[in-house]
Amino acid sequence: MSDGGGLFLQVTDWKGVVSRSWEFRFTLNGKTRSMGLGPFAKARKNPDEPVFGLTLKDARLKGGELRQVVEAGRDPIAERQASKTAPEAPKVVTFADALNEYMKTDYSQKNLSSDKHRKQWRASLDLHAVPKIGAKDVGTITIDEVKDVLKPIYSAKTDTARRVRQRMESVFAWAIDEGCREHDNPASVAALQIWIKNQKKAEAQNHPAIQHGDMPTWFAELRQREGMAAQALAFVVLCASWSGEVRGATRGEIDLKAKVWTTPAPRMKMKKPHSVPLSEAAVALLKALPNYDADHKDPKALVFPAPRGGVMSDMTISAVMKRMHEAKAKKDERGWVDPSDDTNPRHPVPHGLRSKFKDWAAKRGYDNIQSELALAHNVGNEVERRYRRDDLVEERRAMMNA
Repeated sequence: MSDGGGLFLQVTDWKGVVSRSWEFRFTLNGKTRSMGLGPFAKARKNPDEPVFGLTLKDARLKGGELRQVVEAGRDPIAERQASKTAPEAPKVVTFADALNEYMKTDYSQKNLSSDKHRKQWRASLDLHAVPKIGAKDVGTITIDEVKDVLKPIYSAKTDTARRVRQRMESVFAWAIDEGCREHDNPASVAALQIWIKNQKKAEAQNHPAIQHGDMPTWFAELRQREGMAAQALAFVVLCASWSGEVRGATRGEIDLKAKVWTTPAPRMKMKKPHSVPLSEAAVALLKALPNYDADHKDPKALVFPAPRGGVMSDMTISAVMKRMHEAKAKKDERGWVDPSDDTNPRHPVPHGLRSKFKDWAAKRGYDNIQSELALAHNVGNEVERRYRRDDLVEERRAMMNA
């Protein structure tokens, strides 16, 4: 049945089974040929109803397209066969795609040990790299494009730039391993070595700390403050610890009888267990915490939980120091500030308390190895550390009490 213009509906009756299909017939170079278009389908009553085959309207549109092909002197049958045998264009994997896939790998899950670290790792690339190279094919990104990512941050935040480079290198390494990239890693140290040497680095700044002579007054004021964050900050001071150690401390890590707090290796920056001899003041602080003895039956219970449960945020402890600074500033218009730079006075932060401990230990004449062990630093070279296996907990106890 002809619909005109070379479009036909072919109806076949095979032993009582009737089938209908569309054909397009055309003449090219003096030869008439027939091209199947697919089965006939009734027009849809509901626009959302699925259609299997071509309706009359669809068949007429298809027929019109094919007539244009023939009028241009091309063979629609040959073109259809060529399209079936042509290799599919390779899928473009962008840097953003590669980043997403890398974050799912066992390697990233193993090496990015905590949710916080994973979020920081990912956030740094989302902030600095993805806006510039996220939509680009990971296989074609050049060294110059990597430099463009690093240039704005290298002179202002050198440490951040260094971490961003290392993280980009990991993503490109995944792409090379997965066959998404053939060329060398454009974020590797080897590729950027000369460029990195020529970059102006940001001047290192110490964490702002309280003046040595102000520590007794500041600590006395801190001990007057209520709340779990204030208690956690006081424990940071008494143990010379990182904020993260204290915030994540559990009851099972603390032995009140032996007066020792041992942080397991996974929670330590150096990935080694760290023991702190608890001073009498630190033990007294723990015993004064609400329901400390009752909760101690659960070894996984946090010593300093957040008000709504879970691990307290780093900002919560920092906020205590900031509020103390602001309260004092209202009285003397200066507050608690780091005196090392009068042109740019900064209020102290928790990490600066560790440097105050180091200063205090040096002024009091305590052994450097003991004070470094108290701060959980690596002391000496690899050979020295291998032979010195004792962490001198009892030797450090007198220092921590003082």
